[in-house]
Amino acid sequence: MHVGTGIPTARSGVGLALGGGFARGFAHLGVLKVLRQHQIKVSHIAGSSVGSILGAAYASGAPLERIIEACRSLRLRHIARWRVSRLGLASNQRLGVLMERVFGSRQFEDLQVPLAVVATDLSTGEPVVFTQGNLVDAIRASCAFPGLFAPVEIGTRCLADGGLVAPVPTRAVRGLGAKTVIGVSVGMQDGHRGAPTNIFQVVSRAVSAAQKHQLEVWERHADLVLRPDVQSLAWDDFSRVDEAIEAGAAAALRAIPRIVKLPEQNMDEEMPLEARMFLEQRSEICSTEVQP
Repeated sequence: MHVGTGIPTARSGVGLALGGGFARGFAHLGVLKVLRQHQIKVSHIAGSSVGSILGAAYASGAPLERIIEACRSLRLRHIARWRVSRLGLASNQRLGVLMERVFGSRQFEDLQVPLAVVATDLSTGEPVVFTQGNLVDAIRASCAFPGLFAPVEIGTRCLADGGLVAPVPTRAVRGLGAKTVIGVSVGMQDGHRGAPTNIFQVVSRAVSAAQKHQLEVWERHADLVLRPDVQSLAWDDFSRVDEAIEAGAAAALRAIPRIVKLPEQNMDEEMPLEARMFLEQRSEICSTEVQP
């Protein structure tokens, strides 16, 4: 089975690109909640890091309220299994168990909404976009933040956090066939000034500095970018899920007048040109045999 070779289709609604940010990513749930309240259909989703987890949960058809309740009880220990190695401080294998408990889907083909999950190939530095096959492994790879979690091997590739190359994966959701794209950026910067005090702050600030140079690249693939006010939340503030959700909801509510004015969706059967170009490029660099 080849990764990233599914055929994009044109559908109505908006495509969401959900970025990474650990506990800050709970803001994505607030955005989803407001879109649902205003009957704005989500036609496609792409996620990097925590955005891939929450995007997959929503795409599975799991009730949003159940996803939120599961997040309220989530702690880092439910994801990380501390096992210091040369490649990371922990494994994120427990993430697969958590995902099955919350929304049950194991394959992209089981999802109700088309989903793309972005990871980073550590050998080439290129993005790898998953749209088919094993969902759990793809998400584990997308969430393998360097230094904290060991990389995930899929086929012949050694993969890490998708946020390294796609802080907000707008191009990936456009490639699925979405004509209108909303990006949700929660950022990785820890919000503290002065010298870093631990290894995670060192790595996260380095990643944030590198991502600043990618802002123009990914933002030009979005029709609208939402930036929930979550700067006061630390990466591991999992107990503050409701604050993050409220911040996401507030950002979405402010943007509703603009969202409802976004261009009408492409209802033609023909695949959008940019989707075809995306597919061709991804097929060249992302196709790989996945081990059963």
